[in-house]
Amino acid sequence: MSDSSSVPLAPPPAVGRSSDLLLLGLALGLGLAASVWVYRALAEAEQLHAMKHAQAMAEPVRLEVELTLARIVEASRSAGLLVSTHKPLRLPAFQHFARELAASLPPRTLIEWQPLVTGREERRQLERDARAEGLAGFEIREPRPDGRGWQVAPERDSYVPVLYGWPAGQSPLGYDLAPDAARMTSKLAAAAQRRPVASHSFAVIRDDIGARRSWGFAITAPVFDAAPEGGEPRLRGYLAAVVELPLLLGPAVERARQGGMGLWAMEGSEEQAPVRFTSRVSESGNALQPAEQGPARALQQRFGMDIAGRPWTLLLQPLPETLDAGQQRQPLAGLLAGIAGTLLISAAMWRALAERRRTALAGQQLALERERLQHVIDGTQAATWEHNLFSGETHVNERWQTLLGYAVGEFQPGPGYDWKDDCHPEDLPRVREALRRHLRGETPAYDVEYRHRRKSGEWRWIHARGQVMRRDAQGRAQLIAGTMVDIADRKAAEARVLELNATLEARVVERGEALAEAMESLRESREALAQAQQRATLDALVTGVAHELSSPMSNALVCSESLRTEALQFQARIAQGSLRRAELDSFLQHSAEHAELISRNVRRAVDLIGDVRQVAADQVSAQRRSFDLSQTVGELIGSLAPTLRLQIHQVVLDIPEGIRMDSYPGPLGQVLINLVNNALLHAFEEGRAGEVRIQAEAQGELVQCRVSDNGRGMDQATLEQLFKPFFSTRLNAGGMGLGMVIVDRLVHKVLGGRMQVHSQPGAGTVFTLSLPRVAPPLKPEESAPAP
Repeated sequence: MSDSSSVPLAPPPAVGRSSDLLLLGLALGLGLAASVWVYRALAEAEQLHAMKHAQAMAEPVRLEVELTLARIVEASRSAGLLVSTHKPLRLPAFQHFARELAASLPPRTLIEWQPLVTGREERRQLERDARAEGLAGFEIREPRPDGRGWQVAPERDSYVPVLYGWPAGQSPLGYDLAPDAARMTSKLAAAAQRRPVASHSFAVIRDDIGARRSWGFAITAPVFDAAPEGGEPRLRGYLAAVVELPLLLGPAVERARQGGMGLWAMEGSEEQAPVRFTSRVSESGNALQPAEQGPARALQQRFGMDIAGRPWTLLLQPLPETLDAGQQRQPLAGLLAGIAGTLLISAAMWRALAERRRTALAGQQLALERERLQHVIDGTQAATWEHNLFSGETHVNERWQTLLGYAVGEFQPGPGYDWKDDCHPEDLPRVREALRRHLRGETPAYDVEYRHRRKSGEWRWIHARGQVMRRDAQGRAQLIAGTMVDIADRKAAEARVLELNATLEARVVERGEALAEAMESLRESREALAQAQQRATLDALVTGVAHELSSPMSNALVCSESLRTEALQFQARIAQGSLRRAELDSFLQHSAEHAELISRNVRRAVDLIGDVRQVAADQVSAQRRSFDLSQTVGELIGSLAPTLRLQIHQVVLDIPEGIRMDSYPGPLGQVLINLVNNALLHAFEEGRAGEVRIQAEAQGELVQCRVSDNGRGMDQATLEQLFKPFFSTRLNAGGMGLGMVIVDRLVHKVLGGRMQVHSQPGAGTVFTLSLPRVAPPLKPEESAPAP
């Protein structure tokens, strides 16, 4: 046998650490990037939560103020109509209906009758009549130049004095408003427009002119005499409701304080409009300004209001002591957890890579050993075999015998030897196929690994190589020879490598599951915000209905009380026997007018209750029912009337009657409300009136419903992001970025339909809903979200 050490062997290739370090650095970088991304996502979620909380706290305050102002305007309008039916208006009649009106107004709101007086003689007659009614010492007067008392008003062409006031003893009776430009501008506008108009703010003067004043404004309703035949009605005077801001905003301030918010009222719609009232004052009594930067400024809520034609701004922001100083704790905890997880994964990966390097080194050493063994086999012809395919003779060398556990010379395969008897049954088909393909010339060599039976009966992994040495004239194999190599050690090493790889995969999966749990938490937070938004929609509906009912019922009550008083007076005149035909005609006319006012207001309340009853039932349930689409959508839009009347935009319905659907009116209503509100909020330029149109038509078993606007439209980039969570073009103006996500889910998964959006900049937007007339049944996981 030759000395194998005389054959030069190549050293095993070096297993470098640079590639492992690069891979580890890449994994560490990706892990840290993912941690930062999770931190930002959690921080954004926290910010959205804080913004939503601020909006939820500010919304009831805004509704409180708007409802109060709406009651004042409506009361002024109704009072003007009532005064127009009393000619002349006397003190008992004024006190009667003023007492009734005051019940629906903020406390201590001044209700004043301010007649238009022209000329000296009419002034003298008014003063005499007032004193005769019990207003002792009444005279038309004005404040002294130093503001510390009253003086008699000089002679003028016309006067607008305060003749009657409620509550008694509060209004400055006789105060001539004609020279007061701040008050008269709104009065002249009210007379020209024949509707209530609000004045600029002013320091409210009461009967005690030396008392401390506060800022307020007046809402004035003009009062006209009936127009003569072929002529114009004559202006009799003005009925004014004087409101002091501290009294008006008192309930709103308390509600804001309970919600941890400060309140500012500013006259005008500009960013730097003057502040006329604030709930935030320093210890020295000075008014504090809203924050211009910081967390409070980011959560600031600003609402524009139209008070009888006069713009005002209501601003609310969280109080410093209510801001959540730990708002960033959860994102920071997520970041630290992500970094810790990344470091743990990186450490585990480093250990796995080190183990892989050790395994690779072992594999390289095994390959070197096999190469050395090959040199030995080549030099000594060890573990070789030769088989004649025609005669069946087989020859093996001594190494072949010892490899299979036989002593040298103990075993020599004879003509009857069949190699298949010593091949493992599981490997036999594979070995036979490899041999067959080589004998047919399909492969250049016979090369296969399989388990071979040893003398002891145990199975031994070997690597067999062979090649046809001779073929006949027809190409049939005649002689094949080859070698066998013991590869049991290598197979064991490969098994260890597979075991290590399986363990590494399990550890990576474990870390991935932790990250998946964090993402699931984010998804649940998004679902909670979406449900909160739907609950806010129902709250706004209930508040609006309460406002709508208060005005007609208050008007009906005032008219009925006034009619009752006149009926008692009429009955007394009959009992005295002094009733005149003119008084009878006047009583009948007034009775008809009051009855008409009562009937109109009661019918309005009944219609509103009927419209809202079904809409409310649909909004609080996801039950299906059969309904007429035109009627259901009409009731839905009717329930939004309080909000829509505050807009300069129009919502137009174009749905024919007779489109019957068996579906879910509640989710359908949520879809339409979201689309209409989305258009009113985003579609139109500020100050430009627009139109939102709702159309529908039946097409066989489908209903095509379109919600379109003539607004600014959307570009392609906005359309691509439209249905992604937390995307909004007005996140800083109250938008959450969840409305379109909710709409998409309701249309596809609840109503069983499809939705398409078409929009171009400057050409408006059209949402087309293709809905089945008979909705598919809901799966448990696809039930409509609870409102």
